[in-house]
Amino acid sequence: MIRYIALLLTLSMFLNAYDLKGHLVLERVWGRGETFLSFLQKNEMPLELYYKLDPEDEKLLMDIDMATKYQLVRDKDGKVDEVLIPVSDELQLHISRELDGSYTMSMIPIIYQIKKKKLLITFNDIPSKEIMKKSDSFDLAVAIERLFKKSVDFTKIRKGEHLVVLYDEKMRMGKTFGEPKIEAAMIEASGKKYYRFLALDGRYYDQKGKSGQKSSFIVPCKYKRISSPFTNKRWHPILHRYRAHHGIDYATPVGTPIHAAYSGRVIFAGRKGGYGNVVIIRHLGGYKTYYAHLSRFKTYVGQKVKTGDVIAYSGNTGRSTGPHLHFGLSQNGRWINPALKIVIAKGLSGSKRRAFLASVKIYTQKLENMIKSKNKNSKIPTLLDIEKSD
Repeated sequence: MIRYIALLLTLSMFLNAYDLKGHLVLERVWGRGETFLSFLQKNEMPLELYYKLDPEDEKLLMDIDMATKYQLVRDKDGKVDEVLIPVSDELQLHISRELDGSYTMSMIPIIYQIKKKKLLITFNDIPSKEIMKKSDSFDLAVAIERLFKKSVDFTKIRKGEHLVVLYDEKMRMGKTFGEPKIEAAMIEASGKKYYRFLALDGRYYDQKGKSGQKSSFIVPCKYKRISSPFTNKRWHPILHRYRAHHGIDYATPVGTPIHAAYSGRVIFAGRKGGYGNVVIIRHLGGYKTYYAHLSRFKTYVGQKVKTGDVIAYSGNTGRSTGPHLHFGLSQNGRWINPALKIVIAKGLSGSKRRAFLASVKIYTQKLENMIKSKNKNSKIPTLLDIEKSD
């Protein structure tokens, strides 16, 4: 752990430079078609690191997105001393060379700081263009459009109308990391105000507690139980290590029909390492769905499928401990919990709704205060200022 903390300090201070001990600290980008095995070969590291991977870690490393930034430290002789490769928004692979020259490997949490941020825009140009310009964040622009797209026609936003957003941004080694988390937002379009607020269940609702999200994704198969839920990071009490699982495992007998969760085009149907037989479907909106451990296929690459079409049959192929379907969902290269898209509540009720509405009053006042301050040509209050005035 001491060495790990020292590594973080070294990386944050000497990125792409030599540290005080003469180690070269580098930031690299995961290349197109790169695999963990090719990474080891390229950096002259022992291939046994790949063959020692357990099934779940192998799957995680298969999911590393192209253009993922990772950190690598070389000693004076050019040998790799340490590596940090993010495999999710919460976990990273840590490889370390010991004194005897051997390497150890483990999954560890990504250490980041949360920065509270605000955004206030009075529109004069194309909304997406202005959001990216004012926030310097493509990810935030995408998140805002995704949040309101079912209710707001962005082409009808008038000059002088407003967007106000309160959000959290992750900072890792002095740089933004991962997708911003929007806590509250309001946008004006054609003279009408639209609100979205994040609830404790991870979904967004309007100011009345009605669902602000709609989804046509369906459960892809009949199943007995969910044998493993989605998680970005959890501590395994038996293995004493961190694990991540980017999907939902549905326990179901071999041969169960697997249905397309949404309409789209098949972009992959074949073998994929520890996932066994896999089908990948690309959908509108940057979504992709993944169906793994299949016994056989009933589709082909390039085929257009509709929601509910049978595309394959469940199985136990690849690194699997029993018959099941591994179902994954991503959007623009980031893994999403399918449960948040498959089951969309009509609205909150009972005590959950009362607690939500209480928080809505606070956030609505904060959003409105920001606009009022702007209109008075005074200094826009920071989050700290707003909280002090509550």
